[in-house]
Amino acid sequence: MRFWILFWGLMAVAIPDHIYAQGEVQQVVGDLVYVKGLSADLDGKLRVAGDDGAVLQVIKVLSNVVVARVVEENGSPVKSGDRTQVDDGTLAGSPRRVVHAMRVSAAPRIDGRLDDAVWRQAQAAEGFVQRDPKYWMPVTERTVVKIIYDNEKIYFGFECYDKNPGLIVTNNMRRDSQLSGDDNIQLLLDPFNDKQNGVFFIINALGARADMLLSNEGRTTNEDWDCIWEARCVRHEMGWTAEIAIPFDQLRFNPSDEMEWGINMGRYIGHKNEETAFIVGRHTPSPRRRYQMTDMGVLRGLKAVERKRLFQVKPYVLPGTSRNFAGDEGENRTFEAGADVRYGLTSNLALDVSYNTDFAQVEADQEQVNLTQFSQFFPEKREFFLEGAQLFDFGEAASTRGGDVRPPTLLFYSRRIGLDGGQPVPILAGGKLAGKAGRTSIGALNVLTDSEMLDTQTLPRRNFSVLRIKRDVLARSNVGFIWVNKQSEVSEGGWGDYNRAGGLDFSFSPSTAVNVQAFYARTWDTEQEDVDDARYLRFSYSGTKYAGSATVLEVEDNFEPEAGFVNRRRGIRGFRRYNVNLSYLPRPRVANIRNLRFTPDIQVIEDDEGEVPFQRFRLDGVLALQTADRFLVRVERTRDVVTRPFRPSSKRPDVAIPPREYTFTSIRLGPDTANYRKLQLDFDFLVGTYYTGHLYRVTAENAYRPNGRLGIELIYDGNWIRLPQANLNIQALSTRLIYSFTTDFFFKIFAQWNSDSESVGANFLLNYRFRPGSDIFFVYDHGFGTDGDLHQTSRAVLLKVSYLIGL
Repeated sequence: MRFWILFWGLMAVAIPDHIYAQGEVQQVVGDLVYVKGLSADLDGKLRVAGDDGAVLQVIKVLSNVVVARVVEENGSPVKSGDRTQVDDGTLAGSPRRVVHAMRVSAAPRIDGRLDDAVWRQAQAAEGFVQRDPKYWMPVTERTVVKIIYDNEKIYFGFECYDKNPGLIVTNNMRRDSQLSGDDNIQLLLDPFNDKQNGVFFIINALGARADMLLSNEGRTTNEDWDCIWEARCVRHEMGWTAEIAIPFDQLRFNPSDEMEWGINMGRYIGHKNEETAFIVGRHTPSPRRRYQMTDMGVLRGLKAVERKRLFQVKPYVLPGTSRNFAGDEGENRTFEAGADVRYGLTSNLALDVSYNTDFAQVEADQEQVNLTQFSQFFPEKREFFLEGAQLFDFGEAASTRGGDVRPPTLLFYSRRIGLDGGQPVPILAGGKLAGKAGRTSIGALNVLTDSEMLDTQTLPRRNFSVLRIKRDVLARSNVGFIWVNKQSEVSEGGWGDYNRAGGLDFSFSPSTAVNVQAFYARTWDTEQEDVDDARYLRFSYSGTKYAGSATVLEVEDNFEPEAGFVNRRRGIRGFRRYNVNLSYLPRPRVANIRNLRFTPDIQVIEDDEGEVPFQRFRLDGVLALQTADRFLVRVERTRDVVTRPFRPSSKRPDVAIPPREYTFTSIRLGPDTANYRKLQLDFDFLVGTYYTGHLYRVTAENAYRPNGRLGIELIYDGNWIRLPQANLNIQALSTRLIYSFTTDFFFKIFAQWNSDSESVGANFLLNYRFRPGSDIFFVYDHGFGTDGDLHQTSRAVLLKVSYLIGL
């Protein structure tokens, strides 16, 4: 017995460990090799058996299989059944997936067909893997990508095979529409290769396209960025193809003899609800997962590319007529003209100048119903302020939703410029500097607004200035500074009155799952001797099964950034707000369930005297099916102290909630069907107590898209409040009818009704983009009042023509 123990002990010493670490190739997809029966570490080195066996790098370790990529093929190609073993050494530090671009002398014709000779010469990249439903398993429909470039543009060709082409989902044709539920391909580029900032493009099988800017590792998005690029798609009996052309002057990068960009590519197969990508990061149900910039491949082959100095001029003319029926002033005929100029100071720093800035084509704010003691928040929609908006972000992450989502605290809120109480104020001129130098992001803004008579108040001429600097540090963190100045012209002449705000912030991410954010800010004002501060700290964790965050915000009495936004609760100046939430995200393999989410959320607001006027406990449960349909259940209990009479309805000022402490409970539930369905239904039903009475609420966000051209949307918020004093019925309805003739030519009818403000509005917009960056807008806007008989309040007819000149 001792002999055998000694024998096997000597053999274990003499024979290398990697002889035991053997596996068998299960399947090969593109450059990906799936190996079963083997244990290996991430970035570990494998070798296929044989004298000239291929070298593999482990890029993903799953419970029963190892996924590796071919690093060196050496001899014959890797095939199913080949034996592999763990080799000495590691490939840590090398990119886990690489895709190559090829330079061409002749540009392809962008028609979506991929039949130009240059595409046949390009190196193909495939081996897409699933994000859902089968994490990191090969895509069920083959996807191939080729990349070429010339001196002017970079081109991407996608071949999307589908065994059932008749089931391809194409519900949208209009640019910048909601494409996530359609069959689509996605392209994520990180030209700086810093895993912090990037650009995201999405194209559906009809050629409809959308784009956005990403920052803060993809956690911050700007969906209103408008890049000048081309895309065309063609459907055929084997699936569909897409062809994309992006000018280099639309991207920011550091030119060099040979560049490496970060890249990821994705595809969504609507009829299977299958989300796939070239690189898949952490397994999370978050809708932002496709924007993750921490898990990307590398694009190589870009040699001697020079980014041309950008110089664009975009003049416009705007004839129109309008009438305000309340003042009985008759028709007001106008003819406006202006221009926007963009000049690239460097390859990564651009200056925008706007003269007589106009936003005639911008859609009105969507009607909201606010039954709380908190302020409402409306998103920015104006193009001049949306371009590069993420550079000026400071404070809590801005939310573009209304309703029960708490508005953010921001040191700069661009809707303070050129708008007052929702009414437009003329913008005489504006300038903006935005870009990046090395690891430093720079944003500067200066806007001059004219004096204006609004109702009985005359607003003075005002100047707004913003300076924002942010520096990338470590692998995925940053520190920053902001300065905001609002200066008003005084009657005696000069710029005497001011309101200023300054702050420091940082974002620290020691790993892809952990993030810590904080800011410190202070304001100064000519009418306020004391200066006060605001402080913010947030810790968040996002894992595959658990997620959560803890936040504290402290705002002192006199902290008042007039060019920003502070979400104070009615009757409170200084406060501290605490928020903690945890999420449990199981993926039970039961029936048709894809994942579940359970989230308890606690929010407490404390005033500067230590009293607690508001606290809320919320428990959410979400069931997500393999079909992408969801069902929500929410239970909420709120304690709210009313310090002075609170009126839920402006239409009924005689009905007020008396001051005292209240505790009320509600339950909310409803279905949300998948975006790929032609009929999309999102209903919420809420019932509960409300201060001295009861609240019954129905909200709906529904859409019917029978084909890619026609879309009908309905958003409804109905509230029936039963109080001892009276019954209040407050309703808001918004509808849109959209018809697309092509991807660049559509009309839209937008109508709204609000029972509380007793108003009806209708807007007709015809938009034709006759060349990239150049548009014709025809706008007809009509407002009505419903107090008493239906009567006209305003009317406007406008024609705007803009033409982009690239010099």
